[in-house]
Order: sequence, then structure tokens, then C-alpha cells
Amino acid sequence: MRAPPPRSKAPLAERDFLAALPAMNTTATVLAVLWVLRNEPMDMRPLGRYPDRHFTEPRARLQLRRFRRRLR
Repeated sequence: MRAPPPRSKAPLAERDFLAALPAMNTTATVLAVLWVLRNEPMDMRPLGRYPDRHFTEPRARLQLRRFRRRLR
């Protein structure tokens, strides 16, 4: 808000209400930031779900299976 909150419960004139709202570019910037923060990255993977090419050794694959069981 660009203006302090009203001190009384009296109705506001439309121009007073519009003057209190943030500038349109400020609102657009805030909405853009919120949109970016709420969206999950496209390369995000759930915990324990990794491509098999990362774990090729038998011991590592066993540990990963155990880890996934514990997550379930």
C-alpha cells in the first residue's frame, strides 16, 4: 500500500482507495516473483528417484533400494 490505512470506518472515495493501492509495475513484479517461486523446477526429482546411470555399482544400487524402502 502506498498510503497509511484509514483511521476511521468511514467509506473511502474511489480515488482515495486507488491512491492507496501499489503501483501496477510493483504489483506485476511481485506476481512474477511469486509465480517463479511457486513453480517446481522442470528437472526436480522426488527424493530417492535418481537415474540409474548414476548408480551402477552393486553395493550402491543395494543402498539405493534400501533407502527407497525406508522412504516408503
